[in-house]
Amino acid sequence: MARWKNSLRTSEEISGLKREAVVRESGRIFSRRGYHNASLDDVAKALNVSKGTLYNYTKDKEEILFQCCTMALDIGEKAFEAAKSGMNGAEKLRITLRNYIAMLHDELGACGVITEIDAMTPAHRKVIVARRDDHQQRFIAMMEEGTADGSLRMVDVKLAVYTFMGAINAIPRWYSPQGRLTNEQIADGMVDLLMNGLCSPQSPPDQTTKRRRKVR
Repeated sequence: MARWKNSLRTSEEISGLKREAVVRESGRIFSRRGYHNASLDDVAKALNVSKGTLYNYTKDKEEILFQCCTMALDIGEKAFEAAKSGMNGAEKLRITLRNYIAMLHDELGACGVITEIDAMTPAHRKVIVARRDDHQQRFIAMMEEGTADGSLRMVDVKLAVYTFMGAINAIPRWYSPQGRLTNEQIADGMVDLLMNGLCSPQSPPDQTTKRRRKVR
């Protein structure tokens, strides 16, 4: 039985759900095997459908890559939205990073397709690069806010952003679905490590993370 069987009522909803299933499974396969080593046959096999069925939802593998990157960037938008509850720059950065890592894992597995930009058509590449650069600028703005309000120490903000984005993009290289850590634990652990190098000494510890650890 295909993994995308569902009980939605309208054909439009069903088609949308199936398209999302193709994107999610492709993202996981591209991350595990590498975009250039994976094929649509691999995706079809994972979804238990024929390769021909996939063409009802995508034109080719490159289009799926574009959709994967689009979904990853959409997840980033949700993470930035959640950060609005932060009281200072450090809190906003911590909330964004944690939500981004956890949600990216939930939706696409440990998805590294955002690094495969050069494999896209020029038109698709232009769209993704523009959105990626916008995300980087929003991270930089959070860093600058944090240094201004004293919650983050003075560092080269661009270097910091490139460092933690590089750490996130490297997750697919070591992540294993059979590993000892859940996606929540991975998100918590990575954010603690990343933020410990950025937070000002006088900045109070993150109470949400402390409470979560006590429960466990």
